[in-house]
Amino acid sequence: MNFQILLSILLLAGLLYYFRQAFTSQKNKGRIVDLLVVGIILFMSPNIHIHIKTDPLSIAGVLIFAYAWGILIVEKFWEGYKNNENN
Repeated sequence: MNFQILLSILLLAGLLYYFRQAFTSQKNKGRIVDLLVVGIILFMSPNIHIHIKTDPLSIAGVLIFAYAWGILIVEKFWEGYKNNENN
């Protein structure tokens, strides 16, 4: 049990480090972050499958779609906000 907690903490620290490095990247920052998120989703789908009893690939597809949809909604919000601010 203690080993799982330690492993989880190390995994979380590693993920935080990679996201921090991605945000400091000068080129393709958004693409790098998106690929990290998709990788995490694909990695975690079999674990979610245990609790939901649905195909892991279907779970990953829905989560990736929801992530992309959320990005689109936020970007469109900021576009509208900036256009409204300029008028």
